[in-house]
Order: sequence, then C-alpha cells, then structure tokens
Amino acid sequence: MDILKSYNCNTQITELESIAIQTLSFIHDNIKQKYLNFWKHKLENSSKLKFYNTFKTEYQLEKYLSTIKNSTERKALTKFRVSNHKLMIELGRYQKIPREERLCEICQSGEVEDEYHFANWCKAYSNQRENFYTTLRNKLTIIIDQAQLVDIMKSTEHETILSLSKYISSCFTERNRYLEIGIAVS
Repeated sequence: MDILKSYNCNTQITELESIAIQTLSFIHDNIKQKYLNFWKHKLENSSKLKFYNTFKTEYQLEKYLSTIKNSTERKALTKFRVSNHKLMIELGRYQKIPREERLCEICQSGEVEDEYHFANWCKAYSNQRENFYTTLRNKLTIIIDQAQLVDIMKSTEHETILSLSKYISSCFTERNRYLEIGIAVS
C-alpha cells in the first residue's frame, strides 16, 4: 500500500486501503510481466547486444557476479558479455565503420574483431586459449570445442565461470599490451 501511495496511486484508485492483497498481487505480476516483455524486446532488437542475446535468455542475476571475487576479472567478463569493450566491433560502431571493415588489428587476419574472433580464433591469444581449454578439460573432464563459447558463457559451473573470467581478463590484458607497444601478431 505504501508503495502505491508513494506513487500517488491513492489519487487514482479510490479507497486504496480496501484493495485486496490478491488485486495487489495481480498488479505486481502485471507490471513485472510488462517489464520482462520490454526487456526481451530490447534485447532481441538491439544490434549492440547481439552477442549477449546468444546466451542471456532469462532475466535474473547471473551467477558469475557472485562467483568471481576478483573485481578485475569480474569487470572484464561483464564488459565482454555486454559488448562494453574496445574490440573493433564496438569501436567501429561509434566511428561509423561498416561492420565488415571492423578488422582485428592485433592478428592482422582480415577477420572482424568481434567477441567470437577474440575468444576463439585470434592468434594473439592462442597461449591463453590453450591454457583455458586445458583447464576446462582437466577440471571438468569434458571435451571442449572452441566453438562452444555460447555454452561456456551460459555455464553456472563454478570452475567454468572462474576459468572463463581469468581467460577473458588475460586476453584483454594481452590485447592492451599489444596496442601499447604497437605490434601485431602474424
């Protein structure tokens, strides 16, 4: 009731005090559903969130946020997930560079530097990538295919989350180092 009053709903709804709990529950559920529909629509129709949309399907607190204690690694993974990073796929968006011209400046492969290229194929991070997949194979005793990035991003498995955050963070650190010294990996 107090929440409704704080939004001045008592001027819109006469006899606010007599509204049944069931009615309030209906209002709450209705507002929640409208927001979830809005959230899904925005997610599905945002070109910026194209990568995020491949693994984020439920509106809920992500387990990685409470699992990763290292704030640098948690921040790196968060930025990677929501495309709030400095890969060419995003830098090019703001510089009005056509998507197909947002190429990786690190490995000079001629490939678009998006999240998939960064995590799966860029030669500059092959050592980190091999360590990451070896760690997953050893700790989880499963065979990991590099094309399974989406499944890894969806994981709620503690060890997978920690390994992924370390991997992504180390790749961004390496990328920054390459950019600072101005070398490309061939």
